[in-house]
Amino acid sequence: MSEFADSFHIWLPGTLLMLALMLFSAFFSASETAFFFLSREQIRRFSSGNSRQRMVSALMADPDRLLTAVLFWNLVINLAYFSVGIVVMHKLNDGGYTLVAGVMGVLNLVGMIALGEVVPKSSAVVFRKQIAVNASWPLAAAVAILDPVIPTLGKVAQILRRSFWPHVKREAHLQPEDLERAIDASAALASELLEIEQQVLHNILDLNEVTVEEVMRPRNLSTIVSPDETLESLSIPSIANIDYLLLMEDGEDVCTHAVALARITNRTNKTLGELAEEVLFVPWCATLSYVLAEFRNQYRSVAVVVHEHGEMIGTVTYDDLLESTFADSPSRTRRVLRREPVIQIGENRFHAEGLVTLRYLYRQLRIPFDADEDSLNTLAGLFQDELERMPEVGDKVVVDGWIFTTIAVTPQGQLRALIEPEGFTARSSEGDT
Repeated sequence: MSEFADSFHIWLPGTLLMLALMLFSAFFSASETAFFFLSREQIRRFSSGNSRQRMVSALMADPDRLLTAVLFWNLVINLAYFSVGIVVMHKLNDGGYTLVAGVMGVLNLVGMIALGEVVPKSSAVVFRKQIAVNASWPLAAAVAILDPVIPTLGKVAQILRRSFWPHVKREAHLQPEDLERAIDASAALASELLEIEQQVLHNILDLNEVTVEEVMRPRNLSTIVSPDETLESLSIPSIANIDYLLLMEDGEDVCTHAVALARITNRTNKTLGELAEEVLFVPWCATLSYVLAEFRNQYRSVAVVVHEHGEMIGTVTYDDLLESTFADSPSRTRRVLRREPVIQIGENRFHAEGLVTLRYLYRQLRIPFDADEDSLNTLAGLFQDELERMPEVGDKVVVDGWIFTTIAVTPQGQLRALIEPEGFTARSSEGDT
């Protein structure tokens, strides 16, 4: 113990500095774990919270930038920590305190591993929300300081990659058509692949093919209210079957915010504007894979679909895309109207809603559907395209041996149709005569 007391003036200043550096290292280690352990739902909720929570959401909007900054500062701090430790041990050795130097070397390593990495990261997993919120502003400052340097670091990494690994090439990607053929072949050869699993795999591959226009909820079927309203003051007869409320300011024609009613668990006097989250804006021709990626990248749950002139024509939610992907038989009509899109009323006779997509309807009727050739999306659109006018009760359209007959039509063109084979109508007519 006498060596430790005699060398007190040598190791104490360095130890204090190393403890400070260890605290900084623990801060960045805990922050990294806390931020990247947050769930998508937690980050989405933070986007409409207080200033610190919004800062967490803003930092996670660009996770690569955040991770680069955290790793950079953590590396700099760790290098400084061990550099100070080496200097202190060198001075101890020069002073003849070899035992103290050896103990310091072991404690330096164990201390950084335990207190700079293991304990902070383990704590951050448990208390990630609190740590992320409290660390948001200091971490934002650290990221902002490094922002001017990040492009230079990227160029250096690119130069090194081209200098030392010039022949590295990206692997060719399989086309969705190749994957679909592989799924069909595996399903035919392996009984383990259930029919529902095969359908889900096809749905996943269809994300690159199906446009958001086929899945969106039309604007006329969306519930739009003022952001100044509260849940108590809403003049809607029933909100039991409403998932989202869209908010639109007076004088505007596009919704910029939405409220997820299912996520409001407590009674509150807050206005809908205070409970709302921002929406995405996507074009009508965007694929579901693009919209899903944007949802996940920006931590949003509602997207407003606009056409080429920028006018809002519908909405789509994150839950809609999940249902379109993982449901055995996904249907927009079932989600929006709360009833089956196609109802069988007899042998080879059906009732179908005009909102049903041709992709879904043709699958039920076993009619070949080609997304490249069939540019129409809904049964109502099929009638309007064939008739070149608004459909009326009694209008008929024939498709691949099936007769579609309108039996109910709204002034806006939405309809219900009777579907039956051509032969069925002919036999019925002969029997009547």
